[in-house]
Amino acid sequence: MDKALSALIRISNAVGADSTLVQGGGGNTSVKTADRKYMYIKASGTALKDMNPNAGWRRMRLDSVLSIITDTSLNRLEKQTREVEVVNRLLLACDDRIIGDARPSVEAHLHGLLDTCVIHLHPSTVGAYLNAKTGRIRLERLFADLKLPPLWVPYVDPGFTLARKIAALVRDYTKQVKRMPQILLLEKHGLFVTAATPTAALRLVRMVIRRCSEKLIEPHAKRKAVANEAIRDAGLCIRRAFVEATGAYCPVTYFDDEQIAGFQRRKDARRLLSGGALTPDTLVYANGPAMWVEKCNATTIAARLKAQIRTGRKHSVAFLLKDLGLFVAGKKKVAQTVRDIVAYSFFIRVNADRMGGIRVLSGAQQKFINEWESEAFRKKLAGGVSEGSLNDRIALVTGAGSGLGRSIAVGLARAGAMVALADIDTKAAQQTAELIEKEIPQGQTITASCDVTNEGSVKAAFDRLLDNWGGLDILVNAAGIAPAYPLVDTPVDKWRLALEINLTGYFLAGREAARIMIRQGMGGSIINVSSKSGLDASKNNTPYNATKAGEIHMARGWALELGRYGIRVNCVAPGNVFEGSKIWNPEYVKVCAKKYGIKPQEVIPYYVNRTALKREIKGRDIADSVVFLCSDNARTITGQIIVPDSGQVMVR
Repeated sequence: MDKALSALIRISNAVGADSTLVQGGGGNTSVKTADRKYMYIKASGTALKDMNPNAGWRRMRLDSVLSIITDTSLNRLEKQTREVEVVNRLLLACDDRIIGDARPSVEAHLHGLLDTCVIHLHPSTVGAYLNAKTGRIRLERLFADLKLPPLWVPYVDPGFTLARKIAALVRDYTKQVKRMPQILLLEKHGLFVTAATPTAALRLVRMVIRRCSEKLIEPHAKRKAVANEAIRDAGLCIRRAFVEATGAYCPVTYFDDEQIAGFQRRKDARRLLSGGALTPDTLVYANGPAMWVEKCNATTIAARLKAQIRTGRKHSVAFLLKDLGLFVAGKKKVAQTVRDIVAYSFFIRVNADRMGGIRVLSGAQQKFINEWESEAFRKKLAGGVSEGSLNDRIALVTGAGSGLGRSIAVGLARAGAMVALADIDTKAAQQTAELIEKEIPQGQTITASCDVTNEGSVKAAFDRLLDNWGGLDILVNAAGIAPAYPLVDTPVDKWRLALEINLTGYFLAGREAARIMIRQGMGGSIINVSSKSGLDASKNNTPYNATKAGEIHMARGWALELGRYGIRVNCVAPGNVFEGSKIWNPEYVKVCAKKYGIKPQEVIPYYVNRTALKREIKGRDIADSVVFLCSDNARTITGQIIVPDSGQVMVR
């Protein structure tokens, strides 16, 4: 491995491990080769702590990078057009074998101007000064004894404009001091340190942080115990308001720690949050400051979000609820990043307020960042992209460890839903999760141990879903058994077990889902997986016939009850699905063979030939029917049955 790359990984991992320095995985690093022909730099969207010899960096030709800054023709382009052109040129300057979406840092041209090793961070301790009205004066005092005083960089738009500004400032500094600056303090942005060696660069970082930390306060307080139900109700409230205002479904994640508790208990918390965004990162990831909420009322919060959108601002994604904690609406993958950046802003706001007041990004500055393609790209990489008719809907599937439950769970994930995999067989549920992860890398799943016949177990499964994602849009009842006996030979315990799993299980899950959806107040979809045997009874199947017919009638009754809440309830009644089924086990196949006087190996072809289409039904066929019924394409369909059976049972 090249020595420069080795040095880059070393300094990146060292600073990236400290969340107070990088705020949500941000920051950039670079190291130039000894011959100054190349520069290794962090790739955009990569967390510094995750950089390794195989990923997270690009190698660039240094002369090509520096030529961008000296190209005066770029000044004549419109801002956003120019920034896209700069990104393209930076990509062209890359000289490595890396393929894919790994762009070099958008600040690569800025790094090229400085010494061999460059570390760019957003430490909260430095940020307190950079966002304070008297911050510059205080920093000059803090570092007055240094032979090479820090270079103060007034705020300008990031990207090309910032690189050109720093080029001019570094040139003037070098003329006056006869040396290049080692510390650059960027107003409302962050810290740059630059040195000849990795050790010297890391030493500078530690020195700056130590000095800046000495006179700052940490707004920490001991957490107060909060009832879980209060947290869940607040999450449902936030989610309803967010979806109503933005039209975008999303999970809601709850955070509470000593840092959050310390800020929310301040009497001036509301005032401190009333300003705009502090830095580009707070605007890109957190959409600005957290919204202060005295009392969780979905209508009121939705109105405030709509007002933000109406006036051209980014709508809040973080909500600080008095006496509860912080709620983040958005993809789970970036929720922790938002939390870190918001908590970072709490610290800065408290300390900057003590230093003459808080300086925030102006309207024009925010407008540039909001329209900057580079930041949109970085956010997209961090959050991932999910697309489909059920994009970011939250679903729970019972019996998700095998058979139709597994197929339906995979189908929902394909359609963009987040899926809780509930099954009494937790190992099987985990296998389903692994299948989804392999096919749909961006898919989101959790597993929940669930005995559908046990009231407490069912509630625990839904509580796990709420605690993880903060809401519920879809329930699919798919757990079931099919004890096959002639009537005269049916054991009563098998009859009762079928009633418990196929009816009580559907009832308990349906009841819990309905309660949550009503509390959430934004509708939902419940699907009961019945069977063609619920419509057209089969021989030697009394428990299955009865329970599958019962599931249909339960669904119809629920549709009538829950319609006023916008909750739709429907059934799918599949034909025989053999693929991955626990019902169609060898013993059950033998029973069917005996029933029709055929050999076991002839059972599946026999059933396929009974259909009008002469086509075997697969799990995906059933999943596609479920996805349709859960989607907005079926928004006026409730109390109905879809029969994906290749035409075996003709129902009108």
